[in-house]
Amino acid sequence: MKFWNIGAYGQYIMGAIFSSFFALNSSDATSPFILLTLMCLAGIAGGALWALIPALLKLVWEVNEVISTLLLNYIALYILKYFMYGPWRDPKSHGFPLSKMFAENAQLPKLIRHTRVHLGIVFGIIAVIVIYIVIKKTRFGYENRVIGENAYAARYAGINIFKNTMIAMAISGGIAGLAGMSQVSGVIHLLQIQINPDYGYTAIIVAWLASLNPIAVLLVAVLLGGIEAGGSQIQMIMHVPFGIVGVIESSILFALLGGEIFKTYRIDFGRKK
Repeated sequence: MKFWNIGAYGQYIMGAIFSSFFALNSSDATSPFILLTLMCLAGIAGGALWALIPALLKLVWEVNEVISTLLLNYIALYILKYFMYGPWRDPKSHGFPLSKMFAENAQLPKLIRHTRVHLGIVFGIIAVIVIYIVIKKTRFGYENRVIGENAYAARYAGINIFKNTMIAMAISGGIAGLAGMSQVSGVIHLLQIQINPDYGYTAIIVAWLASLNPIAVLLVAVLLGGIEAGGSQIQMIMHVPFGIVGVIESSILFALLGGEIFKTYRIDFGRKK
């Protein structure tokens, strides 16, 4: 659709906050299936609602979505800080901005014992398949591609740009929110300020490297995930700063964007008369 969502960071945080509400306010006797389902739905809802704000700003007042989605990231972060320094801080955390640990029924089950591989990876695979089908095989996906190519032509053809944009952004934010739920429930098992090691911004690099292809996203995500995971080993073994990971990712993206110039334009040194 060519609607640039730079706000996955904030949508990820809001998904974590919404899902944590159920984790922190449910009894230990609640069925894990029911509680985790509620947390997933809450995470999707939190991310989707946060994504609809810039969509409305764009559609009603033509506010640039790059700026609005980016600035909303910081608002989401300060909302998280409010809860972590306020009502959700664990009294036993000795002043640190942490919630209490989630009960076992609020934790996503591990797929491989003694690792951090949990059920959230299945959510990602399912999302890839569903989004590919929606984009490539449905009328909604076709209409969105038309809007991205030429919004004026899409409006002339009778496509409802307002409805399509709102739905697309709700899906985009909902997936980011589900990722936030997966992080707090499947990995760290609590809510804290440092729940997001720049996954939202890394997602932009993943999307570009994959040329906006959902299937390719899965492969590129594994590649960059390996780079992120290996950063700590590089730091310990080779004694280089962890920031080298960002340098590698940025260099890959820079090379990709530079290559787009040669795909779009042709160098002409002038013809002889």
